[in-house]
Amino acid sequence: MNKQNQHFQALAGHALDIYRLASFNFKNPHSYTKFRQINSIRKRTNSSVFIETGTYLGVTTNRCSSVFEKVYTIELDEKLAAQAASYLSNKKNVEVIQGDALKILPTLLESESVNNALIFLDGHFSGGVTACGDLPEPAIQELQVIADHKNKVKAIIIDDFRCFGTDLGFPKKSEVIGIMEKHFDDYEITVHLDQLILVKIK
Repeated sequence: MNKQNQHFQALAGHALDIYRLASFNFKNPHSYTKFRQINSIRKRTNSSVFIETGTYLGVTTNRCSSVFEKVYTIELDEKLAAQAASYLSNKKNVEVIQGDALKILPTLLESESVNNALIFLDGHFSGGVTACGDLPEPAIQELQVIADHKNKVKAIIIDDFRCFGTDLGFPKKSEVIGIMEKHFDDYEITVHLDQLILVKIK
């Protein structure tokens, strides 16, 4: 698919999201709608580094590379990581890391090059070719890791919040919010467009 067709499909999906939102029949937003929300939070927080868990095909990574100074994306599945690395090979500010985000996040967040970060947690099992680690949805454990480095983090977005408490292996929504309230009391918590959002209060 060429870039023009990709752009048209992205806009069509976004337009459909707007229609569904206006008609109160909204569930899972398309990828371009998710990117627009990520970019809005980037502008609001002045985040310069984007960290993504769950690269999949690299579509969100690619879009974010145009607005963030540096992008790190972590993918558990070896084939998907290799495919994404090839797709993103011309993006000099993108680093594709293959492995388990729970093991990679601590080292990544300790790096001097990581600061003013917006973290997008989307590394859960979604069926199909997506990988499943020790936990189908490790968001709670990832939040506990991030809490140790929250001085470097401007915002956190957890994707597909509708799945929490309903899909197999996903923690309850209340559990995730409870962890946020415990470790991120200096952050604002909101839910919007199927995403749980933490934004540091200045």
